[in-house]
Amino acid sequence: MSTVKIPKKLRDILDTLRGGQIEIGLEQLEQIKGFEPQKAIVHAEINYFKSNYEIAMTNDESGLPFNDQWYAGNVLSEHFSAYTNTALMTGSILRAETFYSNFLTEKEKLNLPEHQIRTYRFQIERHLAKLKGENISSIWDKPIKIINDGKSTAEFIAQLKQYRPKLTFDSEKGAAYLLHFMLESGNTDESLAYYEKFAAKIFLDDIHINAARLFYLTGQIDKAKQVIIRFAKNWYPVEHIQIAPMVLFNYDDLLPLLTKEFKQEILSLPKGKQ
Repeated sequence: MSTVKIPKKLRDILDTLRGGQIEIGLEQLEQIKGFEPQKAIVHAEINYFKSNYEIAMTNDESGLPFNDQWYAGNVLSEHFSAYTNTALMTGSILRAETFYSNFLTEKEKLNLPEHQIRTYRFQIERHLAKLKGENISSIWDKPIKIINDGKSTAEFIAQLKQYRPKLTFDSEKGAAYLLHFMLESGNTDESLAYYEKFAAKIFLDDIHINAARLFYLTGQIDKAKQVIIRFAKNWYPVEHIQIAPMVLFNYDDLLPLLTKEFKQEILSLPKGKQ
């Protein structure tokens, strides 16, 4: 099946939801006929962020099998992460295993390209392994750690001169380039200080997320939450049906920060339009 075009009336409602007006948006969404898989995804995102775990899983079980109706693959991968982590947290292991097995069985019945089937198999195998207790801290994203003696600032400046000679260490564009590397392999304290200097002008999601992860690891909980709020305010969806930054559920080391109250705060924030 080809992707389903979202009409303007529904896009406007999704913008309302993404803008943090959840109750108003949900009332309007109820008036829309059809688009049941898309609405299930929207409801799942809202319910994950409201900590309505049972309902969120049910929403995903209804919507995700129809993922061929939208283009972006990150909808599936991010919802799988939230679904698996929710199943582990609530003890719904058998339920999740059944869902994943049925999902893959149905996909394998379709005449899909081999590379697409391989991707589904890889995803399902990893999530099933995690449900069985294998030590998979993150399905998609590599771990991050505190570094006390990583690459020096001088080395990063030299890297910038070599690969981006038109940029400077004290420029926003230079920081946007270097922080990808500094937060992963540089001295953690120095890298976080450099991030804070340019944080308000950084618009790359992974930089904010990795900064939040490191602030949390170093025990700076308030700063970690501030970074997530900054990220969420600047977050933009790939698909119209994405109304909250589900990518946060990809990072197991951020999950302790995602309390019921904090998730509700994120959900209520005005975010970017598609």
